[in-house]
Amino acid sequence: MYSIINLLGLGLGVTASLLLFQYASFELNYDNFHGENVYRIRLDNYHGGSFENSSATSYYGESPELKETYEEVRDYVRLHRADGMIKYQKDGVIISNFERKGFYADSGFFSMFSFPLVKGDKDKVLKNLNSVVITESVAKRYFGNEEPLGKVLTLTTEWQGGDYIVEGVVKDLPKNSHIQFDLLFSIEKLLTNAQFKHGAWYWTNFYNYVRLRPATDISQFQSKMDTILYKHIGREMLKSNNIQKFVLQPIRDIHLHSNIFSEMDVNGNAQLISFILIIAFLIIGIAWLNYLNLSTVKAMERVKEVGIRKVMGSGKSQLIFQFLFESLLLILGAMGIAAILLFIVKPYFNELVGKDISSDFFKQSSFWIPVTLILVTGTFLSALYPAFVLSSFQPISALKGKFVKSGAGEKFRKGMVVLQFTASILLIIGTLIIGKQIRFMQEQELGITINNKLIIRAPKILRSGSYSNEIQSFKDALLQYPSIIKIATSSEVPGKEIFWTNEFKRKEASDYEKSIFSIVSVDDDYIPCYGINLVVGRNFSKERISDYGNTVIINETALKVLGYDSAENALNQEIQVGLDLKKVIGVIKDFQQESFKKSKTPLILYFIPWGNDYVSVSLNATNVHTDVNIITDTYKKMFPENAIEFFFLDDFFNRQYQNEVQFGTIVKVFSLLSIFIAAIGLFGLSSFIISKRTKEVGIRKVLGSSDMSILYLLSKDFLILVAIAFVLSIPIGTLLINKWLEGFAKRIDIPFWIFLLSGAIALLIAFFTVSFQAIKASLANPVKSIRTE
Repeated sequence: MYSIINLLGLGLGVTASLLLFQYASFELNYDNFHGENVYRIRLDNYHGGSFENSSATSYYGESPELKETYEEVRDYVRLHRADGMIKYQKDGVIISNFERKGFYADSGFFSMFSFPLVKGDKDKVLKNLNSVVITESVAKRYFGNEEPLGKVLTLTTEWQGGDYIVEGVVKDLPKNSHIQFDLLFSIEKLLTNAQFKHGAWYWTNFYNYVRLRPATDISQFQSKMDTILYKHIGREMLKSNNIQKFVLQPIRDIHLHSNIFSEMDVNGNAQLISFILIIAFLIIGIAWLNYLNLSTVKAMERVKEVGIRKVMGSGKSQLIFQFLFESLLLILGAMGIAAILLFIVKPYFNELVGKDISSDFFKQSSFWIPVTLILVTGTFLSALYPAFVLSSFQPISALKGKFVKSGAGEKFRKGMVVLQFTASILLIIGTLIIGKQIRFMQEQELGITINNKLIIRAPKILRSGSYSNEIQSFKDALLQYPSIIKIATSSEVPGKEIFWTNEFKRKEASDYEKSIFSIVSVDDDYIPCYGINLVVGRNFSKERISDYGNTVIINETALKVLGYDSAENALNQEIQVGLDLKKVIGVIKDFQQESFKKSKTPLILYFIPWGNDYVSVSLNATNVHTDVNIITDTYKKMFPENAIEFFFLDDFFNRQYQNEVQFGTIVKVFSLLSIFIAAIGLFGLSSFIISKRTKEVGIRKVLGSSDMSILYLLSKDFLILVAIAFVLSIPIGTLLINKWLEGFAKRIDIPFWIFLLSGAIALLIAFFTVSFQAIKASLANPVKSIRTE
């Protein structure tokens, strides 16, 4: 029984901890294959001397000039999003898809980044204006088994579309890269666009990467970068009191340590990885404490064996080797169980964490380093007591059994039980708190309606060339169906970061009072479609020509930032952006554009009913499946050259909590596992200790003790240990939980009942675990118990 408990506990503990170590290693090794000294240039913004925000994108003129001016820069690459409709036509058959992972890139891309080309020459691709490089998956999607080089893909986008010739095919990208693309277009074609041609130090929507020479002093070089910045826009910065600075971000730090504006995708969280590692160490710690506890109590039974072996001539070194070898054999058995379990559960674990972590982990150092540490440390610690303490006993003392009972040893075992259950209670607390915080965020009033909203990507290829007319026809066709309530268009939808920003101020204010506002272009159906509350004023109207481009609607946060005392005072006032004046015709209540991890931002709505990227359709939810079919059929009929892409807004919005939901699930699953490991360890320990009290139980029963009093007697000591663990978990749990909750703009207060519930769960588990053996002992025949012992 003890061997099974040790093998099962250690096997499960090692499996769980190795899975978590693998996941942490995967996250910690993002972008580590690109070589040394690669940095992204971050743009920090300060207003009135105070830090305002950071952006992953900046000016497209900066990196070429840095390369030209300073010898520290070896290479540079700029990227700009190129999401749009891709069309391939062959023999009258059109294949079209909306591609969301397209970028314009410099020709040095494949020299800086280690993405291997399987077709094409890395020194030649992207130099022609109309060249494109695609991944193997994209090649398969459009061309099947045909040769992709030389084929023509047509891009339709808001930036620089046209026909592009495939000049290279890149191997599908590793998952642990923060740069994820399917298509790369020549950036030189983009820069021929009229709006970019003379805006090298105006447009800030380019990702800039540089590779520096070894031994470059980063702090000194950052000062040099600021010199370039002041050279071009220093006058404007001083005039507006908005100061900008360039900051170098090591590419390997981006995934876990950068969650700023305009990130390419949702990055990871270093804090969550720290907690994952803590959980891994807690679980393996619980498993080892189990093993050590049972090893020490079982070793006490072997004192006489040690005495006999010494009398028969065994030396101390022989005994130490014996105990170490026994421990090593059992641990190797547990490792074998863990290896089998790893192969079985790895696919399910990948699904749990939402990552495709390589199954080839036996070849990775991140697997063998913890395995070796576990093996060596575990063998030494678990054999420490029998190997070095028992082997040092004098034979005559060992044969008399004088060292069987030890107060220090008993305290050590109790301490280990306390540590085990402290760890388990902490994981239970974490599970309950994480679940409560996620539910809190998902149940908050958003200020908009996101349920029963189908979002469609607006068509890019139009037959008439008139977006407004064709979208209006699409609306009219759908609104004939009673289950379709309202339809609106907008440049962004809730749940998505707003990339369009600009500086606004009141007309009469100085440039020093400018602030950055987010901008969303909408049509006149947007506010009613989303159920947004209009505090004062009116909505946009397509019947009023003056509304087009001249009027704005602001939210309450923008109202405060602009310095208006009330919504009524802002109505019909003019605010300035650049040299343009916009008239405020309405004020809307704040709504949550992004998750509650972020604070509300000042928002400006522009009335631009043409060229918006998203079409929002409100449904009455009676028969969603039928409605989706109606919408897709109508879309395909009216926009035949466009691929349709759609999603439900509530799912899309809640995707922002994906990291927290996954983390909560991980904590839940592994807290259950830790409790199970602790429980089987307690079962083994209690069965051994209770078995040593068989004679005592028999005498007590003969003297009149009831079964309940014996159950209380045998359970009491273990339950006291769990109660001590509960008390210890309160301050530690409070500290860890507050640390995790710091990452949320809106967070729960920590209710004490969660600690009480966690402690109660642990106590119940401990009670039922111990009571099984206690009841068995109390029901035994006392005469037999006394006679047997």
